[in-house]
Amino acid sequence: MFNIKKILLLLFFISTSLIGHKIPGMTLTSKLIDENKIEIKGFNKRSQKLLDGNKIKLFSQVNNRVLFEGYLNKGFLETKIPKEPYMIFMYVGEQDVVIEGLAPKSGYEGIYASKTNRAFKYTLGLSLLFVFTTIFLISKNLLKQRKAKL
Repeated sequence: MFNIKKILLLLFFISTSLIGHKIPGMTLTSKLIDENKIEIKGFNKRSQKLLDGNKIKLFSQVNNRVLFEGYLNKGFLETKIPKEPYMIFMYVGEQDVVIEGLAPKSGYEGIYASKTNRAFKYTLGLSLLFVFTTIFLISKNLLKQRKAKL
């Protein structure tokens, strides 16, 4: 029959791979200050302590070039909004926290698709592929065992 330990181990690996790209407790927010300016804020969720000195980069979603680079000063950073869709990266140690940047009130100069949660969707798809492959292999193995008993 099914080995419950193997199934639980498989579910454990799937769940850790889905949330493995997020840093627990660190978060990044952005808000519009005026028509063409944003405020980026980094803080620890648990303690509500603002981060200081963390590197912030704005990357273009169109061609992955760096649009802006700066550092948090007492948890805050103000900058102009780029003219194209962008992602905001905050470097925390050797990892990073990523959010999609806010659009200017007048909108971007072209039409662009959102790429929010793309890593989560790819990881979910691969995890489901592995689950279905595992179920298929287990059922195939069980059928072989039943045929061998007959």
